[in-house]
Amino acid sequence: MKIISDALSDDIIKLCNDDIDSKIKDKVWASNLAWDDELYEGISGACLVSSLSPSNLLSVRTKLIKNFPKYNSLKLNYYYWMRQSGINWHNDGRWLFGATLYLNDWKKEWGGLFLWEDDGLHCLCPKKGMLVVNDKRQPHSVTPVSMTAPYGRRSIQIFAD
Repeated sequence: MKIISDALSDDIIKLCNDDIDSKIKDKVWASNLAWDDELYEGISGACLVSSLSPSNLLSVRTKLIKNFPKYNSLKLNYYYWMRQSGINWHNDGRWLFGATLYLNDWKKEWGGLFLWEDDGLHCLCPKKGMLVVNDKRQPHSVTPVSMTAPYGRRSIQIFAD
């Protein structure tokens, strides 16, 4: 796992969060029900998925590209992790790499922790602006977001082929 702190400026993160806020009441969200069943088995909450506005897509891709291995195409989406949402263990096997850019600060008490395995088990609490790149298909998961979390966990999920 490659972890880059402050991979994106606060200005661009604010634009992304404003974009998410503008979409909250619109009918532009899909959910984790489109995922393979084993990814959300036993997890009762929904993770919402929406596309980035074209200008944010260009800004994010341009700023982050230096952190990625060579690829043919990128797929970027907002993920809005609601209470009790998470994702079971998987390795992004069909993709060249998967990456997560965190858009809001988070406390470990709120769940939604990123776990991964390589030579041991690791745990990361999301931090605004942090980018995690999985270019070695390491098994990973996200623990369910707590019912006491005061707001949803926000990220941009990036997949490349």
